Amino acid sequence: MAEYQIPVEEWANETAAARRAGFSLLINLTAVDELGRSDEIRIILTLENPVTRDRADLVTRTPRDDAHLPDVAAVFPGAAWLQRQVHDFFGVTFDGGDNRPLIHHAGGTPLRKDVLLEPRQARPWPGAVEPGSSEPGRRKLLPPGVEGAR
Repeated sequence: MAEYQIPVEEWANETAAARRAGFSLLINLTAVDELGRSDEIRIILTLENPVTRDRADLVTRTPRDDAHLPDVAAVFPGAAWLQRQVHDFFGVTFDGGDNRPLIHHAGGTPLRKDVLLEPRQARPWPGAVEPGSSEPGRRKLLPPGVEGAR
């Protein structure tokens, strides 16, 4: 699989060029938070040429504090949903794209390493913490023919 580093300014043009070159199958669009390595978020668009079965990763990096990329849903319509996921999970805005939150948005960008998630509500654990530490709630079933079975 080939990997191509694309400047943010060329993201839409290079994506369209890859499609014209035969990479017409969108496999995935995702992001990686590289906190600790750099102050950027890496965006990866994986494409496949269905004739040759070659795959290509188009990779770009956008600053964490102002994460913007051009929308590529006009080139790959299936990218619209994936862009919304990247927007929700990493806070990357796709200029000209659909940046509405997904179905249930709890706020924040949960896959960014600098975001602290709210703790879950405290609930008692349903059942015993350790196996065998609670009384059985029902009688044990025995297979037919075993003494004591009904």
